[in-house]
Amino acid sequence: MNLLTASFLAALAIAPLPVLAHGERPQPAHGGELQDAQGVWVEFLVKGRDVSVYVISEDHKPVPAQQISGTATVLIEGKSYKVDLSPGDANSVKGTLPVAASGKLIATVALKVGGKSASARFMGTA
Repeated sequence: MNLLTASFLAALAIAPLPVLAHGERPQPAHGGELQDAQGVWVEFLVKGRDVSVYVISEDHKPVPAQQISGTATVLIEGKSYKVDLSPGDANSVKGTLPVAASGKLIATVALKVGGKSASARFMGTA
């Protein structure tokens, strides 16, 4: 094997392969923002005071709500609110903010999904 071939193979071996590592990005099913979170896809949305988090697996299958727990920390107009998330419909966990969200917000979601930790950060609007 010559030096050029060896260099090419070494570069190929260390090149990132994000598409193969986590599969194709799914479309948000509920109108929220979607993020990759350590082996699962997390969709986050806020409507008024209601916080909803939907979780699907790498192969785009819903993760049962009974396997999901966690919290969301939501920053609204410079003030931080921590929301405990409880099982909701099908593949979701839900919680309630003490105030209605409007405008821009930043949120961090920390979950346990089937015993494994997953977290994601979201920047969007309510």
